Amino acid sequence: MTGYIKNDRGFTLIELMVAMAIAGIVMAAIVATYRSQMRTHLTQQSIVDMHQNARAAIHLMKSEIQMAGYDPTASANPTVVTATDNDFRFQIDADGDGAIAGGNEDIRYGLSGTNLGRATGGAVNLQPVAENIDALEFIYFDENLSRFVPTAGNQADLNRVRMVQVTLVARADDPVMAFKQVNDQTYTNQFGETVLAAQNDTSRRALLSTNIWCRNMGM
Repeated sequence: MTGYIKNDRGFTLIELMVAMAIAGIVMAAIVATYRSQMRTHLTQQSIVDMHQNARAAIHLMKSEIQMAGYDPTASANPTVVTATDNDFRFQIDADGDGAIAGGNEDIRYGLSGTNLGRATGGAVNLQPVAENIDALEFIYFDENLSRFVPTAGNQADLNRVRMVQVTLVARADDPVMAFKQVNDQTYTNQFGETVLAAQNDTSRRALLSTNIWCRNMGM
């Protein structure tokens, strides 16, 4: 018979402790990597949502503001009602019945807290259409594309509005970003004027600005 040597000593306590330490280090590295990747993914998703939110808000406002003054029967006399830095109200004869009566024929946009709000039919309370909006600004231009500030209550002055420049600053949902970078950016409009001063926090923000021609005003 061929004999063999049997080693039944197993692992020593030191060997087990070393193996467990190595396994612990490896597992800790895997968990840290996973958490970092997940945090980065959530951050990027938050930023994507922020941009989509801002673009959707701009698209909605543009689609309605450019119809301000629409009057197919030339008898409803829709016009601009309010035109301030952060509140714009205008009228549209959307159904072409010669009267401003429907809910979506008197439209107002403004900032309500940190929401972009919209009201119809002369309602006082703004209903949120976009969340996490830190700033909203309207600038007005006449038929010569000269910037001016409409006088409140002066209808002849309000009727001069031909173009509206809309600027908004949207904020990402997640205030604690992957590397906690401080956002010290100052956001400005197309004239270089401050729309939102530096907040010095960790929130990511996006600025969008567009010029909207009110093609039916003055018709």
